[in-house]
Amino acid sequence: MKTIKTSLFDSSTLQRADKTIFYLYFVFVGIGLIFIYSISRYAGGALDLNANAIFFKQFAFAFVSILAMLFFTQLDYRITRVVVKPIFFLSLLLLMIVFIPGVGLQIGLARRWIDFRFFSFNPSEFAKIALIIYLAHIFVKKHEHIANFTSGLLPPLLLVAMVFGVILLQSGFSIGAIIVIVMFTMIFAGGASLKHVFSIILLAVPVLILAIWNVAYRKDRILAYLDPWKDPSGIGYQSIESLKALAHGGFFGVGLGNSIQKISRLPAAHTDFIFAIIVEETGLLGGVTLLGLYLWFFLSGLKISFRTQDSYGKLLAFGLVTLITTHALLNMMINMGMLPPTGVSLPFISYGGSSFLMLSIATGILLNISAHIPLKE
Repeated sequence: MKTIKTSLFDSSTLQRADKTIFYLYFVFVGIGLIFIYSISRYAGGALDLNANAIFFKQFAFAFVSILAMLFFTQLDYRITRVVVKPIFFLSLLLLMIVFIPGVGLQIGLARRWIDFRFFSFNPSEFAKIALIIYLAHIFVKKHEHIANFTSGLLPPLLLVAMVFGVILLQSGFSIGAIIVIVMFTMIFAGGASLKHVFSIILLAVPVLILAIWNVAYRKDRILAYLDPWKDPSGIGYQSIESLKALAHGGFFGVGLGNSIQKISRLPAAHTDFIFAIIVEETGLLGGVTLLGLYLWFFLSGLKISFRTQDSYGKLLAFGLVTLITTHALLNMMINMGMLPPTGVSLPFISYGGSSFLMLSIATGILLNISAHIPLKE
Protein backbone atom coordinates (compact mmCIF):
# COMPACT_ATOMS: atom_id res chain seq x y z
CA MET A 1 0.00 0.00 0.00
CA LYS A 2 1.29 3.45 -0.85
CA THR A 3 2.10 5.76 2.03
CA ILE A 4 0.48 9.16 2.31
CA LYS A 5 3.08 11.72 1.33
CA THR A 6 0.92 14.82 1.55
CA SER A 7 -0.34 16.44 4.75
CA LEU A 8 -3.27 14.70 6.40
CA PHE A 9 -5.37 17.86 6.62
CA ASP A 10 -5.15 20.47 3.86
CA SER A 11 -7.41 23.53 3.93
CA SER A 12 -6.46 24.43 0.35
CA THR A 13 -8.49 21.47 -0.98
CA LEU A 14 -11.63 23.61 -0.78
CA GLN A 15 -10.22 25.77 -3.59
CA ARG A 16 -9.21 22.75 -5.70
CA ALA A 17 -12.30 20.61 -5.11
CA ASP A 18 -14.91 20.06 -7.82
CA LYS A 19 -17.16 23.13 -7.81
CA THR A 20 -20.14 21.41 -9.43
CA ILE A 21 -20.46 18.77 -6.69
CA PHE A 22 -19.81 21.44 -4.04
CA TYR A 23 -22.51 23.85 -5.23
CA LEU A 24 -25.05 21.12 -6.04
CA TYR A 25 -24.72 19.85 -2.48
CA PHE A 26 -25.77 23.26 -1.13
CA VAL A 27 -28.58 23.50 -3.69
CA PHE A 28 -30.01 20.20 -2.41
CA VAL A 29 -29.63 21.30 1.22
CA GLY A 30 -31.40 24.59 0.43
CA ILE A 31 -34.26 22.81 -1.36
CA GLY A 32 -34.62 20.46 1.60
CA LEU A 33 -34.80 23.26 4.16
CA ILE A 34 -37.40 25.14 2.11
CA PHE A 35 -39.73 22.16 1.83
CA ILE A 36 -39.13 20.91 5.38
CA TYR A 37 -40.16 24.38 6.58
CA SER A 38 -43.26 24.18 4.38
CA ILE A 39 -44.22 20.75 5.80
CA SER A 40 -42.98 21.26 9.38
CA ARG A 41 -46.11 22.56 11.08
CA TYR A 42 -48.30 19.82 9.64
CA ALA A 43 -45.84 17.00 10.31
CA GLY A 44 -45.09 18.44 13.75
CA GLY A 45 -48.78 18.56 14.61
CA ALA A 46 -49.20 14.91 13.66
CA LEU A 47 -46.30 14.05 16.02
CA ASP A 48 -47.51 16.36 18.83
CA LEU A 49 -44.52 18.65 18.38
CA ASN A 50 -44.14 22.40 18.19
CA ALA A 51 -45.14 23.81 14.77
CA ASN A 52 -41.55 24.47 13.70
CA ALA A 53 -39.79 21.77 15.75
CA ILE A 54 -39.10 19.55 12.74
CA PHE A 55 -37.66 22.46 10.75
CA PHE A 56 -35.33 23.51 13.58
CA LYS A 57 -34.18 19.92 14.03
CA GLN A 58 -33.49 19.64 10.31
CA PHE A 59 -31.63 22.94 10.40
CA ALA A 60 -29.44 21.53 13.18
CA PHE A 61 -28.90 18.33 11.15
CA ALA A 62 -27.94 20.45 8.14
CA PHE A 63 -25.51 22.57 10.18
CA VAL A 64 -23.69 19.53 11.61
CA SER A 65 -23.71 17.73 8.24
CA ILE A 66 -22.26 20.73 6.40
CA LEU A 67 -19.46 20.97 8.97
CA ALA A 68 -18.78 17.24 8.50
CA MET A 69 -18.76 17.64 4.71
CA LEU A 70 -16.27 20.54 4.93
CA PHE A 71 -14.06 18.60 7.36
CA PHE A 72 -13.86 15.52 5.13
CA THR A 73 -13.30 17.71 2.07
CA GLN A 74 -10.04 18.79 3.71
CA LEU A 75 -9.07 15.39 5.19
CA ASP A 76 -6.87 13.34 2.86
CA TYR A 77 -9.14 10.57 1.56
CA ARG A 78 -6.23 8.09 1.54
CA ILE A 79 -6.32 7.93 5.34
CA THR A 80 -9.52 5.89 4.98
CA ARG A 81 -7.48 3.13 3.37
CA VAL A 82 -4.96 3.16 6.19
CA VAL A 83 -7.74 2.67 8.78
CA VAL A 84 -10.01 0.51 6.62
CA LYS A 85 -10.08 -2.41 9.07
CA PRO A 86 -10.99 -0.32 12.15
CA ILE A 87 -13.70 1.44 10.12
CA PHE A 88 -15.20 -1.84 8.93
CA PHE A 89 -15.14 -3.55 12.34
CA LEU A 90 -16.54 -0.41 14.00
CA SER A 91 -19.47 -0.55 11.57
CA LEU A 92 -20.09 -4.21 12.52
CA LEU A 93 -19.90 -3.36 16.22
CA LEU A 94 -22.41 -0.52 15.87
CA LEU A 95 -24.75 -2.76 13.88
CA MET A 96 -24.72 -5.30 16.71
CA ILE A 97 -25.19 -2.72 19.47
CA VAL A 98 -28.76 -2.00 18.30
CA PHE A 99 -29.79 -5.44 19.62
CA ILE A 100 -28.76 -4.55 23.19
CA PRO A 101 -31.88 -3.82 25.30
CA GLY A 102 -31.95 -0.25 26.55
CA VAL A 103 -29.41 0.86 23.94
CA GLY A 104 -31.04 -0.13 20.69
CA LEU A 105 -34.17 1.80 19.75
CA GLN A 106 -37.10 0.02 18.12
CA ILE A 107 -39.74 1.91 16.11
CA GLY A 108 -42.54 -0.28 14.86
CA LEU A 109 -41.04 -3.52 13.55
CA ALA A 110 -37.65 -1.93 12.85
CA ARG A 111 -34.77 -2.01 15.33
CA ARG A 112 -32.18 0.09 13.52
CA TRP A 113 -31.16 2.90 15.86
CA ILE A 114 -28.82 3.47 18.78
CA ASP A 115 -30.48 5.67 21.38
CA PHE A 116 -28.16 8.42 22.62
CA ARG A 117 -31.04 10.00 24.60
CA PHE A 118 -30.73 13.42 22.94
CA PHE A 119 -30.58 11.92 19.46
CA SER A 120 -30.67 8.54 17.74
CA PHE A 121 -28.24 7.22 15.14
CA ASN A 122 -28.81 4.59 12.46
CA PRO A 123 -25.51 2.63 12.20
CA SER A 124 -26.55 1.00 8.92
CA GLU A 125 -26.01 4.41 7.28
CA PHE A 126 -22.40 4.30 8.51
CA ALA A 127 -22.13 0.68 7.33
CA LYS A 128 -22.84 1.79 3.74
CA ILE A 129 -19.81 4.11 3.75
CA ALA A 130 -17.64 1.57 5.58
CA LEU A 131 -18.44 -1.13 3.01
CA ILE A 132 -17.65 1.16 0.07
CA ILE A 133 -14.28 2.03 1.65
CA TYR A 134 -13.59 -1.65 2.32
CA LEU A 135 -14.61 -2.81 -1.19
CA ALA A 136 -12.53 -0.08 -2.86
CA HIS A 137 -9.53 -1.11 -0.77
CA ILE A 138 -9.88 -4.86 -1.25
CA PHE A 139 -10.59 -4.73 -5.00
CA VAL A 140 -7.51 -2.57 -5.57
CA LYS A 141 -5.40 -4.74 -3.27
CA LYS A 142 -6.54 -7.95 -5.00
CA HIS A 143 -6.71 -6.50 -8.49
CA GLU A 144 -4.50 -9.23 -9.96
CA HIS A 145 -6.71 -11.95 -8.40
CA ILE A 146 -10.10 -10.33 -8.97
CA ALA A 147 -10.80 -12.64 -11.92
CA ASN A 148 -10.41 -15.62 -9.58
CA PHE A 149 -13.69 -16.15 -7.75
CA THR A 150 -12.35 -18.10 -4.76
CA SER A 151 -9.37 -15.91 -3.86
CA GLY A 152 -10.57 -12.61 -5.34
CA LEU A 153 -14.34 -12.19 -5.00
CA LEU A 154 -15.50 -14.69 -2.40
CA PRO A 155 -13.92 -13.16 0.77
CA PRO A 156 -15.43 -9.66 0.29
CA LEU A 157 -18.74 -11.17 -0.80
CA LEU A 158 -18.97 -13.16 2.43
CA LEU A 159 -18.36 -10.03 4.51
CA VAL A 160 -20.98 -8.08 2.56
CA ALA A 161 -23.42 -10.99 3.00
CA MET A 162 -22.77 -10.92 6.75
CA VAL A 163 -23.52 -7.18 6.95
CA PHE A 164 -26.62 -7.65 4.76
CA GLY A 165 -27.85 -10.42 7.08
CA VAL A 166 -27.45 -8.28 10.21
CA ILE A 167 -29.29 -5.37 8.54
CA LEU A 168 -32.13 -7.74 7.55
CA LEU A 169 -32.48 -8.75 11.22
CA GLN A 170 -32.98 -5.04 11.95
CA SER A 171 -35.83 -4.94 9.38
CA GLY A 172 -33.69 -2.75 7.13
CA PHE A 173 -34.35 -4.44 3.81
CA SER A 174 -34.24 -1.19 1.80
CA ILE A 175 -30.81 -0.29 3.24
CA GLY A 176 -29.59 -3.82 2.52
CA ALA A 177 -30.88 -3.56 -1.04
CA ILE A 178 -28.94 -0.32 -1.59
CA ILE A 179 -25.79 -1.99 -0.25
CA VAL A 180 -26.27 -4.90 -2.68
CA ILE A 181 -26.82 -2.55 -5.66
CA VAL A 182 -23.70 -0.51 -4.85
CA MET A 183 -21.69 -3.70 -4.26
CA PHE A 184 -22.56 -5.06 -7.71
CA THR A 185 -21.62 -1.80 -9.43
CA MET A 186 -18.30 -1.73 -7.58
CA ILE A 187 -17.59 -5.38 -8.43
CA PHE A 188 -18.18 -4.54 -12.08
CA ALA A 189 -16.09 -1.35 -11.93
CA GLY A 190 -13.37 -3.19 -10.01
CA GLY A 191 -12.70 -5.44 -12.99
CA ALA A 192 -14.43 -8.66 -11.99
CA SER A 193 -15.32 -11.20 -14.65
CA LEU A 194 -18.75 -10.60 -16.20
CA LYS A 195 -19.39 -14.32 -15.86
CA HIS A 196 -18.85 -14.06 -12.11
CA VAL A 197 -20.96 -10.89 -11.84
CA PHE A 198 -23.96 -12.44 -13.58
CA SER A 199 -23.54 -15.69 -11.65
CA ILE A 200 -23.62 -13.79 -8.35
CA ILE A 201 -26.72 -11.89 -9.49
CA LEU A 202 -28.46 -15.16 -10.39
CA LEU A 203 -27.64 -16.51 -6.92
CA ALA A 204 -28.61 -13.27 -5.14
CA VAL A 205 -32.06 -12.86 -6.74
CA PRO A 206 -33.61 -15.99 -5.12
CA VAL A 207 -32.15 -14.96 -1.75
CA LEU A 208 -33.72 -11.49 -2.05
CA ILE A 209 -37.05 -12.99 -3.10
CA LEU A 210 -37.03 -15.32 -0.06
CA ALA A 211 -36.08 -12.40 2.21
CA ILE A 212 -39.18 -10.58 0.95
CA TRP A 213 -41.67 -13.44 0.69
CA ASN A 214 -40.93 -15.03 4.07
CA VAL A 215 -41.65 -11.81 6.00
CA ALA A 216 -45.34 -10.87 6.09
CA TYR A 217 -45.06 -7.06 5.96
CA ARG A 218 -42.55 -7.16 3.08
CA LYS A 219 -44.82 -9.52 1.17
CA ASP A 220 -47.79 -7.21 1.84
CA ARG A 221 -45.83 -4.25 0.47
CA ILE A 222 -45.12 -6.10 -2.77
CA LEU A 223 -48.77 -7.08 -3.15
CA ALA A 224 -49.85 -3.50 -2.37
CA TYR A 225 -47.39 -2.21 -4.95
CA LEU A 226 -48.94 -4.48 -7.58
CA ASP A 227 -52.46 -3.30 -6.70
CA PRO A 228 -52.54 -0.47 -4.10
CA TRP A 229 -56.27 0.12 -4.66
CA LYS A 230 -57.04 -3.35 -3.30
CA ASP A 231 -56.49 -1.92 0.20
CA PRO A 232 -56.68 1.89 -0.29
CA SER A 233 -57.03 2.72 3.40
CA GLY A 234 -54.40 0.23 4.56
CA ILE A 235 -51.19 -1.03 3.00
CA GLY A 236 -51.84 0.78 -0.29
CA TYR A 237 -52.56 4.16 1.32
CA GLN A 238 -49.08 5.71 1.04
CA SER A 239 -48.68 4.83 -2.65
CA ILE A 240 -52.13 6.17 -3.55
CA GLU A 241 -51.68 9.45 -1.67
CA SER A 242 -48.24 9.93 -3.23
CA LEU A 243 -49.69 9.43 -6.72
CA LYS A 244 -52.45 11.93 -5.87
CA ALA A 245 -49.80 14.50 -4.94
CA LEU A 246 -48.00 13.98 -8.26
CA ALA A 247 -51.26 14.24 -10.22
CA HIS A 248 -52.38 17.35 -8.30
CA GLY A 249 -49.14 19.14 -9.16
CA GLY A 250 -49.74 19.04 -12.92
CA PHE A 251 -47.03 20.61 -15.05
CA PHE A 252 -46.29 23.83 -13.10
CA GLY A 253 -47.45 22.83 -9.60
CA VAL A 254 -49.82 24.45 -7.14
CA GLY A 255 -47.19 26.84 -5.80
CA LEU A 256 -44.76 26.78 -2.86
CA GLY A 257 -46.55 26.12 0.40
CA ASN A 258 -49.85 25.21 -1.27
CA SER A 259 -49.65 21.41 -1.10
CA ILE A 260 -52.84 19.69 0.04
CA GLN A 261 -51.35 16.24 0.50
CA LYS A 262 -48.94 17.39 3.21
CA ILE A 263 -51.89 18.31 5.44
CA SER A 264 -52.25 15.00 7.30
CA ARG A 265 -52.94 13.09 4.09
CA LEU A 266 -49.57 11.76 3.00
CA PRO A 267 -47.68 9.94 5.79
CA ALA A 268 -43.95 10.61 5.95
CA ALA A 269 -44.35 13.71 3.78
CA HIS A 270 -41.21 15.20 5.36
CA THR A 271 -39.13 12.01 5.03
CA ASP A 272 -39.65 9.25 2.45
CA PHE A 273 -42.33 11.06 0.42
CA ILE A 274 -40.97 14.59 0.30
CA PHE A 275 -40.38 14.25 -3.45
CA ALA A 276 -44.17 13.86 -3.97
CA ILE A 277 -44.74 17.15 -2.11
CA ILE A 278 -42.02 18.88 -4.15
CA VAL A 279 -43.71 17.76 -7.39
CA GLU A 280 -47.14 18.76 -6.09
CA GLU A 281 -45.91 22.29 -5.35
CA THR A 282 -43.52 22.76 -8.30
CA GLY A 283 -45.13 20.42 -10.82
CA LEU A 284 -43.64 18.03 -13.32
CA LEU A 285 -41.25 20.82 -14.28
CA GLY A 286 -39.84 20.95 -10.74
CA GLY A 287 -39.63 17.16 -10.47
CA VAL A 288 -37.76 16.80 -13.75
CA THR A 289 -35.45 19.67 -12.77
CA LEU A 290 -34.61 17.96 -9.47
CA LEU A 291 -34.00 14.66 -11.28
CA GLY A 292 -31.71 16.54 -13.68
CA LEU A 293 -29.75 18.02 -10.76
CA TYR A 294 -29.12 14.55 -9.32
CA LEU A 295 -28.12 13.32 -12.78
CA TRP A 296 -25.69 16.25 -13.04
CA PHE A 297 -24.32 15.30 -9.62
CA PHE A 298 -23.87 11.69 -10.78
CA LEU A 299 -22.12 12.62 -14.02
CA SER A 300 -19.82 15.03 -12.16
CA GLY A 301 -18.97 12.25 -9.71
CA LEU A 302 -18.25 9.85 -12.57
CA LYS A 303 -15.98 12.47 -14.11
CA ILE A 304 -14.04 12.65 -10.84
CA SER A 305 -13.74 8.85 -10.81
CA PHE A 306 -12.53 8.68 -14.42
CA ARG A 307 -9.96 11.46 -13.98
CA THR A 308 -8.51 10.22 -10.68
CA GLN A 309 -5.12 8.60 -11.23
CA ASP A 310 -5.05 6.69 -7.93
CA SER A 311 -6.84 3.33 -8.36
CA TYR A 312 -8.22 3.39 -4.82
CA GLY A 313 -9.54 6.94 -5.20
CA LYS A 314 -11.03 6.06 -8.58
CA LEU A 315 -13.07 3.14 -7.21
CA LEU A 316 -13.93 4.93 -3.96
CA ALA A 317 -15.31 7.94 -5.86
CA PHE A 318 -17.34 5.63 -8.08
CA GLY A 319 -18.85 3.83 -5.07
CA LEU A 320 -19.70 7.03 -3.18
CA VAL A 321 -21.40 8.81 -6.08
CA THR A 322 -23.28 5.60 -6.93
CA LEU A 323 -24.52 5.37 -3.33
CA ILE A 324 -25.84 8.95 -3.30
CA THR A 325 -27.57 8.78 -6.66
CA THR A 326 -28.98 5.28 -6.00
CA HIS A 327 -30.62 6.75 -2.90
CA ALA A 328 -32.12 9.56 -5.00
CA LEU A 329 -33.29 7.31 -7.84
CA LEU A 330 -34.94 4.73 -5.56
CA ASN A 331 -36.69 7.44 -3.53
CA MET A 332 -38.12 9.05 -6.66
CA MET A 333 -39.22 5.69 -8.06
CA ILE A 334 -41.00 4.86 -4.79
CA ASN A 335 -42.76 8.23 -4.85
CA MET A 336 -43.87 7.61 -8.44
CA GLY A 337 -45.24 4.16 -7.59
CA MET A 338 -42.54 2.36 -9.57
CA LEU A 339 -41.27 0.51 -6.47
CA PRO A 340 -42.94 -0.62 -3.23
CA PRO A 341 -42.88 2.01 -0.46
CA THR A 342 -39.94 1.51 1.89
CA GLY A 343 -37.58 3.68 3.89
CA VAL A 344 -35.24 5.36 1.41
CA SER A 345 -34.40 9.03 1.93
CA LEU A 346 -33.96 11.69 -0.74
CA PRO A 347 -30.31 12.74 -0.26
CA PHE A 348 -29.78 16.07 1.56
CA ILE A 349 -33.52 16.88 1.27
CA SER A 350 -35.48 14.37 3.37
CA TYR A 351 -35.81 15.01 7.10
CA GLY A 352 -33.44 12.97 9.26
CA GLY A 353 -29.97 13.10 10.73
CA SER A 354 -28.17 9.78 10.16
CA SER A 355 -28.57 9.58 6.38
CA PHE A 356 -27.98 13.32 5.96
CA LEU A 357 -24.76 13.17 7.99
CA MET A 358 -23.30 10.07 6.35
CA LEU A 359 -24.13 11.12 2.78
CA SER A 360 -22.59 14.52 3.56
CA ILE A 361 -19.42 12.76 4.72
CA ALA A 362 -19.50 10.75 1.47
CA THR A 363 -19.74 14.03 -0.46
CA GLY A 364 -16.80 15.46 1.48
CA ILE A 365 -14.63 12.42 0.68
CA LEU A 366 -15.67 12.69 -2.98
CA LEU A 367 -14.68 16.37 -3.02
CA ASN A 368 -11.31 15.57 -1.44
CA ILE A 369 -10.66 12.97 -4.15
CA SER A 370 -11.45 15.59 -6.78
CA ALA A 371 -8.96 18.00 -5.17
CA HIS A 372 -6.14 15.48 -5.72
CA ILE A 373 -6.67 15.32 -9.49
CA PRO A 374 -3.64 17.01 -11.13
CA LEU A 375 -4.48 20.29 -12.82
CA LYS A 376 -4.09 20.42 -16.57
CA GLU A 377 -1.27 22.63 -17.80
